[in-house]
Amino acid sequence: MSTPTPQHRWPVWPWVVLTVAGVVVTAVAAVVGTAANSERAADQPPQRVTVTATQFQTTTVSVTVTVEPPPSVPATALLDGIHRVGVEVAPGIYQTTGPSGTNAGGCYWTRTDGGGGIIDNGVITGPSTLTVNPDELVETAGCQPWLKVG
Repeated sequence: MSTPTPQHRWPVWPWVVLTVAGVVVTAVAAVVGTAANSERAADQPPQRVTVTATQFQTTTVSVTVTVEPPPSVPATALLDGIHRVGVEVAPGIYQTTGPSGTNAGGCYWTRTDGGGGIIDNGVITGPSTLTVNPDELVETAGCQPWLKVG
């Protein structure tokens, strides 16, 4: 009969030593990392957050405004602004020498119908002519006065 050969067993102590060493290295790394983060955090001022709350309060105010009636005779010059043709300014042909320099884009004009729909508009950089008709609104901005010529 043959004798059984003993099986070779690895000793346990190297595994225990490696496990303990791994735990120690991990613990030291965690402590050093936390200390480094604490030092960096101490160098930075605390962050502030500003919250703005707005409270609205509704009040009723009565104001009396005196509005001048439209002129009895419509004007024959268009100045910057919005004008009702036939009421505030006379219908006809108007001319301007060009921009006044108050509007960087030049002299802007627009004609609209009573409902606010655009009939025509444009921007000019020199002398120009504009025809306006009754019941239109005409607006100019950044222009020398438009004088009625026809």
